[in-house]
Amino acid sequence: MSLVRLSEVSGLPAATLSRIENNKMSPTFGVLARVMVGLGTDWAGLLGAQPLPSGERLLSFADPGEGQSTEIRQSSARILHSSDAARQLPLLVEVRTGDLDEVGGLAAHPGEEFCYVLSGTLLLHMQGHAPRVMKAGASALFDSSVPHAYVAGASGSAKVLIVSQRPPGYSPEMAAGTPGT
Repeated sequence: MSLVRLSEVSGLPAATLSRIENNKMSPTFGVLARVMVGLGTDWAGLLGAQPLPSGERLLSFADPGEGQSTEIRQSSARILHSSDAARQLPLLVEVRTGDLDEVGGLAAHPGEEFCYVLSGTLLLHMQGHAPRVMKAGASALFDSSVPHAYVAGASGSAKVLIVSQRPPGYSPEMAAGTPGT
């Protein structure tokens, strides 16, 4: 897919995509979410998850420290388990910025999302709602097609378990051509 086509389906400027491609800019979670929707995939697909071999049932274990890790601006994320066959994608995220613009603003994707604050203070921003201050032990469950973002609260950072779930019957092809959802 060309940068121009990806720009069309994601709503992101081609110049921004070019800077990311050439390692002159790090994408935010919001930018990655828009690319994901534009490509008609989900977080697992974007990061190269593999489907289960035919006839096998889903079973996945991870020892401490295992999982695919990535640094995105002022946050780090570790995918604890990923499989194209799974409807859930568990992420361990450390949010280290309190600036909504630094995390790329609000982003949306198909499905539902659960977040549980493990440590620190988190601000959950959701379109149409005041930011919600969440301290360790607090959780939220919401429709992830509503644009949302996670930023650090007064503590300066927050460690959060996020479980993103695809909607029943979802296939990446369903999201193709629907930027902003």
